[in-house]
Amino acid sequence: MTGLKKAFLFWGKVGLRWIRDEAETLFSVTVGTAIVCFALVALTLPYQFAGAGVTGLALITHYAWGLSPVWVITLGNALLLLWGWRFLSARFAFWTLVSSVLTSVMVPIFERFQYPVIGNSMLAALLCGLVGGLGFGLLFRVGASSGGTDVLVMAARKRWGVDVGSMSFYLNSVILFGSLLIVSLDQVLMGGLVLYIETTVIDNVVRSFDRRTQVLAISKRHEEIIRFVTETLDRSATLLPATGAYEGRQFPMVLVVLPRPQAVELKRFIAVLDPSAFVIFSDVSEVVGEGFKKWGHA
Repeated sequence: MTGLKKAFLFWGKVGLRWIRDEAETLFSVTVGTAIVCFALVALTLPYQFAGAGVTGLALITHYAWGLSPVWVITLGNALLLLWGWRFLSARFAFWTLVSSVLTSVMVPIFERFQYPVIGNSMLAALLCGLVGGLGFGLLFRVGASSGGTDVLVMAARKRWGVDVGSMSFYLNSVILFGSLLIVSLDQVLMGGLVLYIETTVIDNVVRSFDRRTQVLAISKRHEEIIRFVTETLDRSATLLPATGAYEGRQFPMVLVVLPRPQAVELKRFIAVLDPSAFVIFSDVSEVVGEGFKKWGHA
């Protein structure tokens, strides 16, 4: 019974830890999917912008026959997930499935409302790219996807070793310019502009959440710096042995990675504590490990 109780407590803790870690993922997937669906219904359909991937195919059928995009998106995502799930990680497949189901629910909800029309199509494309990029960025930063050709490309990379960037570019280009059969060249070019803006925004969203500051500090009062980091900032630090090239003198160097606001606090503290300290501050695009991004999200 004791062994059974220990096992129960262990797996209970594992389950609680998983729920805590994935709560952020659920929030990001839900909000990100909602934003993407809003951008599709309110900022893409009224202007007949072309698109890429499964969404691009859904737009073609909508412009040609008036079919709601949700039908093609749902069917396309379902078929691609059924085919490619065994080539994907369990976590990526699960959250992509969640996003796909949410899309099937949210698109019809957003279609029930009327939205103001922007008179300038260029401004509409700019806003569509910004809003859509924000939604996709929230999905990508937690290791999820909205489905569609992302599933196809990821599965093809694992099965046949194809280059993800090249395959995604060619596949999306074929669908985008295939829209010329239905819409004008101007609308295809606007669709290309939307995709470019989305890609730029996605990169910035993903990087902004993960960006940290690495601090390397050489100071004769390193113990007080470490105490400030561990007790006041509630962070960990590492002491590295360093040797001066000119005199050959050895001294400890403090290494710590902090969110930007805490890096500013540390900078001010060192400036008062030891004005003669030598400190390097550098931006870090991603940090994985305890206290930062979980390995499952990397």
